[in-house]
Amino acid sequence: MLRRTPPTLQGHKSLRTADRHRPRAACFGSAAARVGGAVAAPLSEEFAPLDRAWLNTAHQGPMPLVAAAAAREAIEAKLDPRRMSDEAFFQVPAALRSSLGELVGAGGDEIVLGNSTTYGLNLLAHGLPLRDGDEVLLVEGDFPATIYPWLPLQRRGVRLRTVPAPSGALEPEDLDEALTDRTRVVCTSWVFSLSGHAAEVTALVDVCRQREDVTFVLNGSQAVGARPADVYDLGVDALVSCGYKWLCGPYATGFAWLHPALMRRLDQEQGYWLAQVDEIANPPGRYGLRQDLGAAAYDVFCTANLSVFPAWHRAVSVLLDHGIDQIERQDQALIDQLIAGLPDGWTLRSPETGSRRSTLVFLEPEPPDTVARALRRLDVAGVDAAERAGRLRLSPHVHNTPADIERALAALAA
Repeated sequence: MLRRTPPTLQGHKSLRTADRHRPRAACFGSAAARVGGAVAAPLSEEFAPLDRAWLNTAHQGPMPLVAAAAAREAIEAKLDPRRMSDEAFFQVPAALRSSLGELVGAGGDEIVLGNSTTYGLNLLAHGLPLRDGDEVLLVEGDFPATIYPWLPLQRRGVRLRTVPAPSGALEPEDLDEALTDRTRVVCTSWVFSLSGHAAEVTALVDVCRQREDVTFVLNGSQAVGARPADVYDLGVDALVSCGYKWLCGPYATGFAWLHPALMRRLDQEQGYWLAQVDEIANPPGRYGLRQDLGAAAYDVFCTANLSVFPAWHRAVSVLLDHGIDQIERQDQALIDQLIAGLPDGWTLRSPETGSRRSTLVFLEPEPPDTVARALRRLDVAGVDAAERAGRLRLSPHVHNTPADIERALAALAA
């Protein structure tokens, strides 16, 4: 008789219940990242060798080779459906949930599996008990995915206000000035897609904790996978992220972490059958919504996404095996190289040093050069970057090498 299997994952120990509600520094950095105190081989070896330099992870991150192999296996199984086991319908979401929990220092039962960043934000916007007269604070200039899910709340009298962010990210003093007695939610990006600035999350959370009934929601799409993201260290109430940028998964992947106290406040129910049953072959003894599902009660439907989730799970496992702290060091070394080698005629518009710096670098050319011309030179040189907010954006990740940065700098100097 087929039954739901526990969310364990070969190579990654399940979280002990006692560990689920406190920061776990051990989540970041594993023995696989270091051997005898020496740094392991660059993670770029896990990715397909390309004749171009992809410096646009802020748009899409490339999948590791093992993740691409999993995607191919999924296609082969669909060509021959007898290879699709009933057990996989339970094991695939359980394994992914466990890995994502480890990634953010939480229990797998606190992870909502989604298909985007928007999925988690939409769940919160419609599930939180917000009423006529309540207020949601957003950030002026934030990425649209952080804003749009809240807009329908205006129809029921919820007020939306944007806080100016002239520095490129929400500042604690600006948030403190903007909070009112009616503020119920603050939602901000961690790293801002259109400026490259990283918010001081713990300082923002401290401001919110001085008020009662303020829920802090963090969009980590441009941060999770590039820097440690222990949710209990951060102190946030909810973290949402996509899976196809710095987590190197396929498109249409995302997740949300919900604090257990926040889950108890959600006024949202759905009855996806596969989340409710323990086996496929027989009907349940009675039909009723389970109360023991944790965050899985809010999953996107079809969580046994055999075409996508196994590949994403393998991508996340590669990052975990290498260690997120080690990945952060490698990424920041590339950013150091890029900033230090910036040729004359270019001005850095994102933070140069410190905790505000992210893995998104924004550059502005001096006339007569333009971003469009620079993008053409980069393309000819075999470098892919992006234009955002009228500036050149480069966003290297662990698939890149110092040679990729040198190639980009040479094209910018040409």
